[in-house]
Amino acid sequence: MKRYTPNLLIKYLIKEFSFSLFIFTIMFSSLIILITYIDEILFFKDKGISDNFFLKTLILSLIKSPTLILNLSPFIFLFSGIFFYVKFLRNNEITPMSLSGFSKNFITLIPGIFSLFIGILIVLILSPITSELSKYYETIKTKYSYNENLIIMSDTGLWIKENKNNKTNIIRADLIKDENFNNLKNMSIFIFKNDEFVSRIDGENVNIRGKVWTISKAKQSLLNENKSLNNYKYYSQIDFEKLKNFFNNSDVFSIWNIFHELQQMRERGYYGQELVIKLNKYLSLPLLLFSMIILSTVFTIKTNYTFNNFLYAFFGILTGIIVYFLADLSIAFGKSGKIPLVLSVWMPVILIMTFSTYSLLRSDE
Repeated sequence: MKRYTPNLLIKYLIKEFSFSLFIFTIMFSSLIILITYIDEILFFKDKGISDNFFLKTLILSLIKSPTLILNLSPFIFLFSGIFFYVKFLRNNEITPMSLSGFSKNFITLIPGIFSLFIGILIVLILSPITSELSKYYETIKTKYSYNENLIIMSDTGLWIKENKNNKTNIIRADLIKDENFNNLKNMSIFIFKNDEFVSRIDGENVNIRGKVWTISKAKQSLLNENKSLNNYKYYSQIDFEKLKNFFNNSDVFSIWNIFHELQQMRERGYYGQELVIKLNKYLSLPLLLFSMIILSTVFTIKTNYTFNNFLYAFFGILTGIIVYFLADLSIAFGKSGKIPLVLSVWMPVILIMTFSTYSLLRSDE
């Protein structure tokens, strides 16, 4: 019977787990690319675009997929952990490890700590790559959507460009007054036609209802005259839902720039719920991956039985659904103000970690 030394066992565990992680990353990636490819095909068909159809859909799906893979990494690690330990059970490798003086806790912790390290690398190195790919994806998708409206948050405020009635309107707001974008403050609208200035409309307060923007105490500046407009109604192509969706796309931010973006938004009066959630997801990801590996042992080496592979897959899928539902429910409570927003992100991680740790402590009983 094979005997293990600490260094030999650590190298062996990391090697075997890395192989399992590689296999499931490939499996999940292939499935994600296939789904996004079909989604892009439907998008291009809806837009009536046929020029280089298959190449464009393939490129877009490849650009979008890494972000989705990153978001699904906890489940990739969960399945990798389950089938990593199943392999050990079926090959009866736990016994010689135990006879060499190593507990199940040790066998569990090594892949867990390795996953923690991988999680840190994902956050620090992979997230900047996926965020840039997400930005590039949004740029290309906007081009193919024939959408010439632009929304930008900068140091000088909220800027919006929209083309309507053969005119180009540049909108700037100094402050976002609430989370739903129903009200803006200190807004100016610069109207151009054929690149020539036509007029400017300024207002202290703007109320947005649908696509109707009502500007109180508005002042219109023309080339030769100025006039006051009481409750001037500006009919925009953009409603507050589009504004919310723009700022809610937190995938375009990496761990390296999310602090700056969040600070900019808060200076303009926007709390930035989605950015707070994304930031804490980044911070909690390494610990979540560690917890997923510990959790995977609940169905494998913590039991005294081996099951059919389909049953292990069922356990993994069921656990994934529970974790996803728990995380989604917790964040919903956070957004509604029932619990602190930061806690709502960390709550599932804390619960999984607590359950996994309890299971780990009982493993050798």
